[in-house]
Parts: sequence; C-alpha cells; structure tokens
Amino acid sequence: MKRFQLTMSACIMLIAMTTSCKTTHTAESTQQSTSETIQKTHIQMKALSADRLQGEWLFTQALGKEVVGDEAVRIIFDINSHRIYGNNGCNTFNGTLVMGDDCAMSFENCMSTTMACRPEVTDNNVMQAVNDTRYYNTIENNNNAIVIELLDNKHQRVALISRQMRELLNGNWEVIELDGKKVHLEQKPAMIIDIEAHKLSGNSGCNIMNGSIEYDSTTLNNGIRFTGIASTRRMCTPESMAIEDKMLSILNDIDSFRILDNNRVALYASSSEHNLIIIKRK
Repeated sequence: MKRFQLTMSACIMLIAMTTSCKTTHTAESTQQSTSETIQKTHIQMKALSADRLQGEWLFTQALGKEVVGDEAVRIIFDINSHRIYGNNGCNTFNGTLVMGDDCAMSFENCMSTTMACRPEVTDNNVMQAVNDTRYYNTIENNNNAIVIELLDNKHQRVALISRQMRELLNGNWEVIELDGKKVHLEQKPAMIIDIEAHKLSGNSGCNIMNGSIEYDSTTLNNGIRFTGIASTRRMCTPESMAIEDKMLSILNDIDSFRILDNNRVALYASSSEHNLIIIKRK
C-alpha cells in the first residue's frame, strides 16, 4: 500500500512539474510575442526630414477625440532651437523638443498659460497628449499633405497632427508659367510671399506690386487668395506689359495651391483645377 502511495505521489509531482513548465513556457512565449509586436511597430515607423518637420502643425485629434478650440489648435516645431510653441485651443504653451533615434520624440518642461476655457474646448486632451508623447510616426507624406501621429511609450496614438503646407510658400519666387504658357522674359515676374505677415510683394513683369494674402488659419486645405493688389505705373516693353496685365488679372482668380516638387508650386482656381501660375523658388 505504501509503495502504491509513493508511486501516486511521484506521478502527481511529475504532472505538477510538467504543468508548471508548460505555464512558464506559455508566459515566456507571450512575452516574446508581445516584445516582437512592439519591435515590429517600432521598426515600421517612418521618420521625416528636418525641413518637413520644421514649422506649424494643426491638431486634428487628441486622445481619440476631434479637437475643438477657440483658436487654431496647433504646435510649432523649431528644430534649430529645440523648442516647441503652440496653442491648445485657448491657452498658449511652449517647451523643449527632444528628439532621438527611430522616431523618438518628447516634449519636456512644457508651460502653459492658465486662462479658463469653454467646456467644449479640448485643451486638456491636447496637453495630456503633448505630455504623453514619446514617439511619432508618419502616416502621409506627399506634396499636398503631411500627417503624423504622436505616440506614447507603448506606441499607442495620443494625437494626430497635420502640417500647415502654406508655410512652404514663404520666400522668393519667379513666375515661369502663366495660364499654361512659359514666360520667356529674361527678367521674369517675381513674387515674395510672407505667410506670417499675410503679405505679397514683388514685380509683375514691369512694375513693382504689393498685396495681401488671405487664408483660414484653422484649416488644412491648401487655400490662398491674393487681395488688394496694387502696382506702380511705369511703362515697359509691349511684351513685358502683356505679361504683367495677364499676371495681375490671373492673381485675382487664384484660391488654391499645390506643391509640384521641392522647387515649384502651382497656383490655381479650385473651380477648374487648371494651373494658372507656376512659380519656381529662387
């Protein structure tokens, strides 16, 4: 009888050990699988070049909810000074931009003004997303839109932000095409675009011109309008005057733009989608 009891005890211990080993193996397998999933997510993340990351971005989502603000809900990356500036919908904030390898990104020492916001404003969601950010991933990156998601330390999305493409228009440009025809003037018309100041200046082919720029700062459509355009009245060659008349007339019809490549932009009327002016960066 004792021998039978010893045999049974040995069997029970063996079964317990086998079960324990299987449980440990399963836990290790689960842990390894989770680790591999995170690693794969980490590897698949896409970074942006500094010039594409630099500038103003609009929040469209924060903590899974569409953002609401009394002002444009935005964040500005200043890569050179390693700083961020922004608005959470009613208060401004700023902080330190920390970037590392493999899309690592965080915002440290963030400070915000403390004005009371309407209940509908999603300022708390935005600030929580800013504080939780540890990585970013590029979802869309082309000449018309750049969209990235901000991720927490578990690679979960905390916010979705989109690049304000209008900032890419800042600078000096020459007009190389008008209404589908190349401009053959030796001294081509020039446009100086200042998005922050909402100003247009330059040369329309013969005379100096100045005007204003209008757009909705809370949206990401590539809309832009040139208004209040005025020019001097100096007489030039007939060819130059013809180019100038056409350019000043076309500028009144433009309401949108598209990025053609790193050096060229098309200005057009959204009703026709036809490129009315093509400018090239000087």
